[in-house]
Amino acid sequence: MSNSPSMVEIAQLVQRHDEELRQALRTSRSGLFKTVEGEHYVRTNVPLGQKHNDEVIGIFADEADLEFFYKLYLNA
Repeated sequence: MSNSPSMVEIAQLVQRHDEELRQALRTSRSGLFKTVEGEHYVRTNVPLGQKHNDEVIGIFADEADLEFFYKLYLNA
């Protein structure tokens, strides 16, 4: 049995960082990441197709992409 979070739980986590993500998405592709210590943070200017040292929770192209993510997993 896996301890991986469900997509609903991931969407809820992303939503807790919504304000910071939306601000970052105004200028560039941005995402929510998790350090090995368990700290979550928003990163801007996220390149596509590259390996990241920290765990990727979600990467979004713009606010519409974020809204679609919420609609899929939170029925928002």
